[in-house]
Amino acid sequence: MNKKYNLLLPIAGRAQRFINEGYTMPKPLIMSKDKHIIDWSMSSINTSECNIIFAVRLEHINNFSIDDILRSKFGDDIQIVVIDRVTDGSVSTCLLAKEYIDNDLPLIIYTPDVYFENQFVPSSIPENVDGFLLTFKANSPAHSYVELDEDGYATRTAEKEVISQNAAVGVYYYKTGKMFVKYAEEMISQNIRTKGEFYICPMYNQMIRDNLRVKIDQVEKMHVLGTPAELEFFVEHVTSRFGQKPVALCCDHSGFRMKEIAKKLLDKNDVPYIDFGTYVDKDCDYNEYVTAAVGSISNKTSDFAMGFCRTGQGVNILANHLDGIRSALVLDEYTAEYAIRHNCVNFFAIPEKYVSEDMLDRMIKIWKKTTFDGGRHMTRMKKTMG
Repeated sequence: MNKKYNLLLPIAGRAQRFINEGYTMPKPLIMSKDKHIIDWSMSSINTSECNIIFAVRLEHINNFSIDDILRSKFGDDIQIVVIDRVTDGSVSTCLLAKEYIDNDLPLIIYTPDVYFENQFVPSSIPENVDGFLLTFKANSPAHSYVELDEDGYATRTAEKEVISQNAAVGVYYYKTGKMFVKYAEEMISQNIRTKGEFYICPMYNQMIRDNLRVKIDQVEKMHVLGTPAELEFFVEHVTSRFGQKPVALCCDHSGFRMKEIAKKLLDKNDVPYIDFGTYVDKDCDYNEYVTAAVGSISNKTSDFAMGFCRTGQGVNILANHLDGIRSALVLDEYTAEYAIRHNCVNFFAIPEKYVSEDMLDRMIKIWKKTTFDGGRHMTRMKKTMG
């Protein structure tokens, strides 16, 4: 079968941040729950119409047989480009695959240290563009960015400079591989560097200069796997689904009635739970019960807790003072959904006075199927969590 695209994946970086944390395997082969990082990344893109080309480090072949591992995962017909030296950046690395990409097939370059839940299909790229990037919303100078005109065409790109909210995911398209090679060689011959390196995203400026058409599309639910901390967060908070572990329940006397209703609704929705009290409808403080419920998250018995009091504010304030907890006061389906999607909370503070049984049932259903969006919200999470 003749393929419609060339898909080039440069995975020849040193991954120094992982080395500094004691990792010994090449980053693509680091386990993330039950998969290697490269498996998560490759599942984000439909490769059925792609010739797959990996650029890998020679030492990773010699020490870890990464070439054989990649063939066992993605087929014997993949191409392996061996990198035996440190290059001047991703453009230089990709050019070492020139023999496979300097042709009329469309080229997609994918830097695979991300995962997005909605798989990208290359045939969805508009036919009338010369260049194309997948982006997500962000505002951190750690990324590369694309500025657009009112018609949605790129007017400028920048590396490590926030010129818009459109941050590049790491998926870059060129109408032909020849086009990439032409502009890559021009970039190097003219020494167009950013912070000493040749980056892919700024190369689109040369295409824009020549009146070529470059567009973007936004990715939802995108998760970066580029550092040990990001990988750990991904494993703990993204790969799991709520409802698989017991929900920790807690309350004071004012929330007792609603906690008992929650137990009935969790049973109805096939969600296990652990009741940390209070167990009787008598005056009490919520402190001990909230602390006990949070303890089950700390020891990984549970991955989520629900606390109930009259207004929800007391259990919310306390929960947010306890290590590892991100609590939100939730009143309805919307606040429940976006507390998870945008803030990756692991504690719902629920006001008995303002939430009905029917609303609580709907909130539980939303909670069970909602996941963290990642992307720009991960950047905010890092700031919040220090």
